Amino acid sequence: MKNKLFLLTLILALSFKSVLSQQTQTPIFSEVTQKVGLITEYNWKYGGPTIADLNQDGKYDLLLGNHDNTPVQLFWGGKENVFTEQKNIFPRADLHGMSAGDYDKDGDLDIVLSLGGGNGLTPQPQRLLRNDNGTFKDVTEEAGLSKMGARGRSVRWIDLDNDGDLDFLQINAAQMVHEDIPRNILFENKGDGTFAYKPSPIFEAIDAERLLITDFNNDDQLDIITFSPYSPIEFWAGNNDFTFTNKSDTWLPKELQKTNSVMTVAEFDFDNDGNLDYYLARGKSTYQMANNAVNFDENKKRLDFRDEGNKSHDRITFFASGDINLLEFFRFPRGPKKPLIPLFIGRNKIEYKMPVEVQTVTQEEAKGFPKELDKSGWYLGYKGNGEWRLEWLLKTNLAWGIRGSITGVNKIKTDWERQNLGVEDILLKNQGDHFVNATELLPKESGDNNPGIIPGDFNNDGFTDLFIYRYGKLKQREPDVLLTNHNGQSFKAALNHGATPKELRDFHGDMGAAFDYNLDGRLDILSGDEDNGSWHLYENKIENINNYILITVGNTKDNIDAYGAKVTVITKYGKQHKLIGSGSASHAQSFLNTVHFGLGKTQKIEEIKIQWRNGGTKTFKNVKVNQNLKVFE
Repeated sequence: MKNKLFLLTLILALSFKSVLSQQTQTPIFSEVTQKVGLITEYNWKYGGPTIADLNQDGKYDLLLGNHDNTPVQLFWGGKENVFTEQKNIFPRADLHGMSAGDYDKDGDLDIVLSLGGGNGLTPQPQRLLRNDNGTFKDVTEEAGLSKMGARGRSVRWIDLDNDGDLDFLQINAAQMVHEDIPRNILFENKGDGTFAYKPSPIFEAIDAERLLITDFNNDDQLDIITFSPYSPIEFWAGNNDFTFTNKSDTWLPKELQKTNSVMTVAEFDFDNDGNLDYYLARGKSTYQMANNAVNFDENKKRLDFRDEGNKSHDRITFFASGDINLLEFFRFPRGPKKPLIPLFIGRNKIEYKMPVEVQTVTQEEAKGFPKELDKSGWYLGYKGNGEWRLEWLLKTNLAWGIRGSITGVNKIKTDWERQNLGVEDILLKNQGDHFVNATELLPKESGDNNPGIIPGDFNNDGFTDLFIYRYGKLKQREPDVLLTNHNGQSFKAALNHGATPKELRDFHGDMGAAFDYNLDGRLDILSGDEDNGSWHLYENKIENINNYILITVGNTKDNIDAYGAKVTVITKYGKQHKLIGSGSASHAQSFLNTVHFGLGKTQKIEEIKIQWRNGGTKTFKNVKVNQNLKVFE
């Protein structure tokens, strides 16, 4: 299999006359977050931003979620490439996925938000915010959407019957026992500003929380790929009638048909053969990591650990020659009363509050370990000869996860198997009617805990690269990874690209988007950092050694938007194509209708073809490079 794949990619690369041989560089990015007015707080994220031109003025706008701590933030793209925030478009809520689309065909994009359901205790309907010339009105009730609540996770605008207007769907968390409405829900756009629930039993039973809208079988009907950290990835072919057919068994290699731990999926034609290939970024969720997970940095003498917050009793032994420092003991509160978890020190169980800031503990005050553990809490004791023991007892389900850190540690010992946080990513090469496993083309960095992935030709050489978001260690950020695509044959990893926060604080990689915010022909990166991180915009500063084309695709003559439109660019070096939509997705969906193509040293584009989802097409011949071509049917 390996030799066959190598020969296939080698022949393909030679047939394209190796446009990459002209110039292949690793792009260098510079953070411009403050410069462009993107002021955000340190807060939790939830699966990426929504990037779309909400007011159709030619500039991308940014919808940024911060989970449940602050309201959704809207930043309008404006003159001189500066963003302006419009506050209070929706109150603070348990926000998960987002999507933007013009459901009422009035020329601006409306927003749908997915809200959590309080672990099934308070199922919430999605919220529809109608865009009335920049004023957003909650029309959930009048649009007929307020009666069906769920444990919301991901929402998507999608034309499910190809009638020209946007319907939408919800992919939600698993139902609780008492819930009596479907887990996943389809809504049909009635064309009069209202929606109607559309029963679809097979879709409603899909076990997933995230999805990507795509066209993996290239039949001009939009498909979906569903996935989550907890359930197998599945490929569903759209039937244009509010139904989908599961094609996973025929498209996926047998050894990959039960693949789980998928956090984000990206579509891209990595070898320019006309078929969309897929990168599966894999890792573990916050809850999955909260189970016997340990990091020990011998150089920094730092121990970080996480465990479940369920009813349990566990322990760890460590060695320290002197005093130790406890810091950042933390839990995700669970239950209405949210009781504290105290800390008991030494044989006599002297009670402290859970350490939030640095707290020094001496060997003398922690001397001995209690014979009986009778209350929920942390128990810390010094046993002599440099040996310490930390135990935690939870007599009921008190948290969604607990964590802590200790410094001054020389060595650790566990009597249980430590969790391996790394999960190997997967590259699927599309053969037209099935996928082959091309993971061997990826570097070792693809085996980390990777929650996000975004595709884009960051060096404009004609082949799509990838940017991987790495979760990092339990309490330490690690640089994200740029994978430059070399001739569709291999990917080379770079860490010195500049698109990771300079201060590697305690937050982690999550998800982002690749788009040209200043329309200079070079793809930039917006990133959101998990675990109380912030949003960052990185401008692509690569020297202008290669050419490009930007193609802004508007509506058809009968006012059908560009979702799902296919854009093909042909030069003497070969053919590239992209599907207009999000490019990659976790919980949020973008609408990237200004499509970017790198062209290498190509001086002229032989042909550009746009095909909208209604079948309408438009073709351009002998197109100049290095411009933003604006196209309507």
